[in-house]
Amino acid sequence: MADFFILVILYMVTFSATAYIFLMGDTDYHRNGVVGKIRAAIVQVGMWIFNHIFPRSLQDSFTNTIDRVLYTRNCYLQIIYLLLLLFITVTYTVSIQPHVEENDLPPGYSIGVYATLTINWILFLATSFSDPGEITEGNQQAYNEVYAFDGLMYVDGNMCRTCGFVKPARSKHCAFCDRCVHRFDHHCSWVNNCIGGSNVHLFLMLLITIALGSVYGTFVTAMVFVTMVRSRGIMEASYVGADGRLYPVTRLIAFQHMFMEYPGMVFLMTCLSLLSILVGGFAAYHMYLAITNQTTNERYKTAITNPQSDHQRQSDSTLKWSKRTSSDFQRRSKSDRTREEKETHWRGYSKGMFRNLIEIFFPFDVNNSKKR
Repeated sequence: MADFFILVILYMVTFSATAYIFLMGDTDYHRNGVVGKIRAAIVQVGMWIFNHIFPRSLQDSFTNTIDRVLYTRNCYLQIIYLLLLLFITVTYTVSIQPHVEENDLPPGYSIGVYATLTINWILFLATSFSDPGEITEGNQQAYNEVYAFDGLMYVDGNMCRTCGFVKPARSKHCAFCDRCVHRFDHHCSWVNNCIGGSNVHLFLMLLITIALGSVYGTFVTAMVFVTMVRSRGIMEASYVGADGRLYPVTRLIAFQHMFMEYPGMVFLMTCLSLLSILVGGFAAYHMYLAITNQTTNERYKTAITNPQSDHQRQSDSTLKWSKRTSSDFQRRSKSDRTREEKETHWRGYSKGMFRNLIEIFFPFDVNNSKKR
């Protein structure tokens, strides 16, 4: 019986670890570390198997499908996301809601679940159809005055060859949408839209509602689960062991019994708990970008400009320190060290946490700028 519970735990740990490796293994923090190397090894092995086992026609079809879904603007992932939301709504209504009423649990539990789902639907559609901050010839000058050029990552006079005008600081031409976007963060295939200065607050709230909704859904499902176990007296019952003797029911036995009798409930609780971890981490990352006034695009560019991780830079600094005498180090003036640091590290556009969040949630409105 314990083996069943161990298998469930192993599945959850394996799924979480695999998702973390593939989602975070290529980031600046992990790229040159153990997580990054594991990800690279798995990708290489997978590509070798894919190229040597599957026929060429299947390879081409699979590659073309992936390219179309992930690297062109389309609504495929939007449909998948909406179907997932519908699946969660139906599963809760069919498998959980009747037991909430049956066990006299507070109606607020279900009200909270449906309210969270409704808010998520609204934010998803709002993010999908919102203007990320499209830059045109008519508003280019207005957007050009929002951020100053830093001279390192953003240089004045950098032309967009497609749009035919000077790109404002922090903007980027999106290859998916074929337009320049103000304060470009990334193109999200799930919402089939760019995430930029004008809609990043919607995207951030969408992630937060998914994470909090998953946590709340896990809590409600777990409360229903525990209430049903108690009301049915499962923990006071006994079961016949392999030796024919009676043994008291343990938590592991109760979990397995509930899984066999109510698989939809346990499956939903497990999926929501995993989703809360994965999306919670992703939401935390984007919240970090918000409070530091960075974008995903800028983090990626910084990683290319300074490919060494903080750990490597510290190691290199320690090595150089060991080779440099104290007198040599003292001969370098403070102004020289400050100037060198400014030349090699991008400082960003942070104005302090509070002002950064104000900028995110109350973005620049180009229409009001035109009126003034």
